[in-house]
Amino acid sequence: MVSRWQTMALAGVLLAQATLTVSAEVRVQDIARLQGQRTNKLMGYGLVVGLNGTGDGGKSANAMRALMALHRRYEQPVLDVAELRANDTVALVAVEVTIPEHGAREGQTLDVVVSALGNAKSLAGGQLLTTPLQDATLTVLDILAFAGGGVALPDSENQRRGIIRRGATLEQDFYYSFIDGEYITLVLPDEQAGFPLARMVARAINHELSSPAEGGAGERGEMGLLVVESAPAEALGPKNVRVRIPRFELARPANFISRVLQTPLFMLPEQPARVVINRTTKNISFTGTVTISPTVLQIPGLGTVSVGGAGGQSGGAGVVGLDTAQAGGVEFQELLATLSKIKLTQQQMVEAVEHLHQTGTLHAQLVYTE
Repeated sequence: MVSRWQTMALAGVLLAQATLTVSAEVRVQDIARLQGQRTNKLMGYGLVVGLNGTGDGGKSANAMRALMALHRRYEQPVLDVAELRANDTVALVAVEVTIPEHGAREGQTLDVVVSALGNAKSLAGGQLLTTPLQDATLTVLDILAFAGGGVALPDSENQRRGIIRRGATLEQDFYYSFIDGEYITLVLPDEQAGFPLARMVARAINHELSSPAEGGAGERGEMGLLVVESAPAEALGPKNVRVRIPRFELARPANFISRVLQTPLFMLPEQPARVVINRTTKNISFTGTVTISPTVLQIPGLGTVSVGGAGGQSGGAGVVGLDTAQAGGVEFQELLATLSKIKLTQQQMVEAVEHLHQTGTLHAQLVYTE
């Protein structure tokens, strides 16, 4: 006979196994970032030389002035910019470097992006002369890196933009601060942000931190008793979760932050019904359960699409029926599949979705991206 305690122990093992299965899929660090964890840009203007007649040429006054200044700097004076007008082997370029989101150290090398500013037709075969780089906002006037090297063209369709792999060398360390007093703040992405997810993340972290970390030691009060602070994580809104760092870990918070980021999420809340349209590519995607009330779509030049209701059963000339017995309306995925079958263009599909949203028959948020 199985005792009550054995039953409870078995249930605990099954729950632990289920939790491990889910935790292997989604952790806090998979859906959130630390506030302060961000990229930064360095920028400068430079000259790409060695081009095979595809440079800016004498009609580009900016490029010729920059070349004239370069001659003067190295004691090769040019008396008149007109002397350089036949030069088509040089291009004036914008130079950019991205500092990684976790920072970087002095001496580290990073990729460089160069983009033509003038009339250059191609940067193929060019060499960026050593170029000083500054903070893109110009709030820091120091030279933070130097860039230079051979230009490679990753996109054959756009030869006015190139990359120099590991072409920039940093002159300073870049440290990012993730701690505000005794707190760190987790930031949820716009695509998933919401009060249910923020609350779920906070609850998962509080559950994880309720048991001491392996090998860790807590604070002890005057009587030698372990002091446990309750609810270190708090959802501040739909995008932010604030987590308090224990005082005994403030001096070396790396282990604590790592533990927070690796916290498993037991169950993700259902995503809100949202349809996303990319204005550039016309791609349509959606999250959550998106449904459509019975309606009729008139597609110019193609006919009518009847969504749900009796019209989907009757059919008829020029009519495509889309009927369902599901309570709550037709699923959005079914509509997209039907519109694809009748060979609507991406633009026509976008217009159809926008029309459904405007008439209130599309039960979802409509979001645009570029």
